[in-house]
Amino acid sequence: MPHQRKKNAHPLNGHLQERRGGVLIAVLAIIALLSFLVTLFLREASDSLAYRALSNEPPEARAYAFSMLEASLATLQEIALIDDGKLYAPEQGWADPIEYCGIRHPNDWKVEVEISDLTQKIPLNTLKEAELNRILEQYFEFDFATTRELSSTLLDWIDTDESRRLNGAESEEYLFENPPYRAANRPLQSLQELRLLKIWQDEFFDENGQANETFQRLAAIFSVEHRGSINANNAPAVVFESLAPEDDYFGENLFQQIQDDTPYLKTIPRNAREKSLTSEIKLFQITVTLTRGNVPFTLQAVVEPKINTGNTGTRSLPGTNDRDTRRSGTLEEQDALKYPFRIIDLRTGIRRPMADPAARYSEIDIDR
Repeated sequence: MPHQRKKNAHPLNGHLQERRGGVLIAVLAIIALLSFLVTLFLREASDSLAYRALSNEPPEARAYAFSMLEASLATLQEIALIDDGKLYAPEQGWADPIEYCGIRHPNDWKVEVEISDLTQKIPLNTLKEAELNRILEQYFEFDFATTRELSSTLLDWIDTDESRRLNGAESEEYLFENPPYRAANRPLQSLQELRLLKIWQDEFFDENGQANETFQRLAAIFSVEHRGSINANNAPAVVFESLAPEDDYFGENLFQQIQDDTPYLKTIPRNAREKSLTSEIKLFQITVTLTRGNVPFTLQAVVEPKINTGNTGTRSLPGTNDRDTRRSGTLEEQDALKYPFRIIDLRTGIRRPMADPAARYSEIDIDR
């Protein structure tokens, strides 16, 4: 029989096939990775372009956001005039100015307006030392010594001098920090600023400077936005608990005069007024959010009502004064214009959290 050559695969061929398979898998993996990166880049680029478009262009988007702010202010004024110039609670009808005005948005834009009461919490900057000590001891359960250190340090931070209280701290102590800094000697601009204060940084923040659970409790009852009385109509339950932790008056009697047709207080009993409670809103925050695509443009204004129900007479409108000069919108010029609101702050690109629910609809609400 003729000799037949046995066909055996050369080992080198198998090795080459394995290498080719590995290279193919590597190439496919690289292609998949590049596809993912390109998709991610395009998505981020699209969002960035949309953000730039809303921040810089088109001007009609910004103009429309400001027009929604004007519509909100007009809604507040109209409803206030119906109620003797007073603004008490959202149940008056101003919670949704877009619906109230019957506005239909152009260009498929999505617009939301949020009107918040900035007087629903305790003003930390103007709280009396004795009351602050009582809240820190009874509500937060700090001991006597820690309470006095906290209150003294805060008062040293916000007063205008460099005189150190017995348990406080002024610039002399803060200059030893790393990096060094001075006491502000002015009211707190935000509750987060407390991370700079001695004792407060230990009790309300962790070792990384992040707010802890105690700070969250603090933020639920205190505010640095206003300096006046607290609006009982919109105050959350924790505010009443901190004001009178051992007094059942608030839970049982404060809202007793509320009726179904008027679900908010118009007057405050005398013993509630003694705790700096009122029934009116003295400071609003209006947030307009215009969304086109996935990126919102946010306009936020802090306004103080200055509504006059009487005859205001001839108004000094822009461009109608003796010299026919353009007005710049200062607070003095707002007063001269008799504009029904004083604009305290106006900015874009910042959105604060929504307000806490009013205690009228929480655990201290009463049966009516």
